[in-house]
Amino acid sequence: MGSFQLEDFAAGWIGGAASVIVGHPLDTVKTRLQAGVGYGNTLSCIRMVYRRESVFGFFKGMSFPLASIAVYNSVVFGVFSNTQRFLSQHRCGEPEASPPRTLSDLLLASMVAGVVSVGLGGPVDLIKIRLQMQTQPFRDGGEHRMTTVSPGPHLCM
Repeated sequence: MGSFQLEDFAAGWIGGAASVIVGHPLDTVKTRLQAGVGYGNTLSCIRMVYRRESVFGFFKGMSFPLASIAVYNSVVFGVFSNTQRFLSQHRCGEPEASPPRTLSDLLLASMVAGVVSVGLGGPVDLIKIRLQMQTQPFRDGGEHRMTTVSPGPHLCM
């Protein structure tokens, strides 16, 4: 498969990382509202998270999604692009620059990427949500030590 390109994986990684950095605070608010823990409405939830946990509450549990979703997007984007390129070249029999792509190439490449996406995305999303639902701050020292429900991604599984 001479048409394999790593640039597709790099583009997916950059896109995944950017989406987490920008979207995680709103995703945290959405997750808290969906859990139905008495926040009322969106603005009330934002105020309560800020008041109880400061601005860092919106980014709670972001390290795992930042690493995993960047890798996840990289794999899915790379698999889709390389599968589509492989199918087009296999159909045409020409390894030149860019053979024409058909709807069937797009459909099959999407199906392959979808299988990879479901296999990787489910566990990643479950861990991300468990980390976002940590509502108690971590306090160190003393006998009255407050800890989060799941202090790290490895304990969320």
